[in-house]
Amino acid sequence: MNDTIEQPDSHTPWTTSLAFWLALLAAIGAYSLVALSPKLLSYIQLQRDYHARQMRLVGLEHEVDDLTLVVDSLARDPDFVRKLASVDFGARRPGEERIPVDEHLQLSIHDNDPALEMPADSLPWYGSAVYPFAVNNRLRGAILLASALTLVFAFMFLPPTATLATEKEPSTAQVPPKGPLSRYRRPV
Repeated sequence: MNDTIEQPDSHTPWTTSLAFWLALLAAIGAYSLVALSPKLLSYIQLQRDYHARQMRLVGLEHEVDDLTLVVDSLARDPDFVRKLASVDFGARRPGEERIPVDEHLQLSIHDNDPALEMPADSLPWYGSAVYPFAVNNRLRGAILLASALTLVFAFMFLPPTATLATEKEPSTAQVPPKGPLSRYRRPV
């Protein structure tokens, strides 16, 4: 009396199941890349515009603060008014000596160069990575086709594995399919 039990390859059921689920995840990832990339690109552009406008607002606030100081100085300090008139109109007092200095060191209330400027057309690195998937229709179509083919492959060639029964007689549910289309046929 020989009590040896034949055991099938124990790696086949879980590797097939793993391959099936990985194929499904790949198809979902490809579809979501195509479906969500235009929305993500719009979000990135809106975020970039928001930050650029915030930087511009901060620059304008600094400019308003500077001009408020100039208005206060014009109202209270006559010496400042004289210096400003001499700079703007080239007026000099007799005997006044001028020392030439670099342009960025000269007194001027009109220099309001915004120091905080963002490039208008630049996208962050992830925006540049998303851009082709959002606007290139050929690439989007190819990815959708690949996603559909991956789904077809997963359902046709990676069938779900049947659990091994402890019964002595195999039932029809435990017999593995004989081909890719056999599992979609009705049992006779």
